[in-house]
Amino acid sequence: MHWVGLASNLDINSTSMVKRIKHISALPSCYSLEKYNKAENLEAAGWYEQLSVRADMSVMIEGRQRQTWQNGELPSISRQTAQALDLIRATPIVDLTGDGLLHALFHGGALAELKSRDPLYTPGVCLITVRNHYMTERSIQKEKRTHARNFFNQFEDRDRLKPLEYKAREWMDQPIDWISGGSGVYVNTQVNLLLPDKVLVAQFRQFLKDRRNALQRAGVSIENRQKPDFAAWRRFGVLPYLDLRMWEHEAGIKLSNRVMADAIFPPGDGGEEVVRKTTAKLAHLLLARKHLETLAAIAAQEITERNSTQTFPEKK
Repeated sequence: MHWVGLASNLDINSTSMVKRIKHISALPSCYSLEKYNKAENLEAAGWYEQLSVRADMSVMIEGRQRQTWQNGELPSISRQTAQALDLIRATPIVDLTGDGLLHALFHGGALAELKSRDPLYTPGVCLITVRNHYMTERSIQKEKRTHARNFFNQFEDRDRLKPLEYKAREWMDQPIDWISGGSGVYVNTQVNLLLPDKVLVAQFRQFLKDRRNALQRAGVSIENRQKPDFAAWRRFGVLPYLDLRMWEHEAGIKLSNRVMADAIFPPGDGGEEVVRKTTAKLAHLLLARKHLETLAAIAAQEITERNSTQTFPEKK
């Protein structure tokens, strides 16, 4: 069921073309605060998964803001995005391993090992996947990305008598993380397995020291992370708040803080001021890339400790 086309209890501002909801009764009938109760059981990996889905979905929906209104209506979202939204709204505490579309869009969550027990996805140390490779490439400036592709493609079936059309650039031999605009939390490395363990371990210790010094200078803590206050995230209604904000962007609708408070808090709890001063700011903070990566690291530690006594069969 799409959350668009609602007419009752709406006030349409013809100047801004935004439909303003006047009462909680205008919310879709399929919206229910009770659907979010399962968030009580989420740990760090689960919260990372839920928040990452909302961050990605928001980007997919808000991309339409760059398009023009037609006949007073926002351009339609893609069919795939609409289907994903329907699935998330039917079951807001999403299980990305249980649906093919959600798994395809969101890769089952970066911390899928927590559910699959598959060490292939260990967040600490793992082999780079094709998806990882292309996601890194996408973060490189378009001009450089295009030039690098053209440079290496020209070596396939080329006439060796003709000069190269695309020349090598100095930046092509620099570490890819220097030019990709990455956060520095994850790094792209190569390991020479022909070297003895003693040499590799010594080099890796120095590598970690250098990279983590850079993170600490940027204000990213490494050790002794405090477990987030997940109970507060639930109490302030972060997930339903984010889902209703996505609905606003999807349908060209505006909810007042009063309506939002009635929707995301149980009767007698919260209020307009709590939405404005706490929930909105907290939700914005939790979707920030730096916070999501920190949360992923906390979850990775949980996974590592949980699996420390287990052994896994070697991949064939």
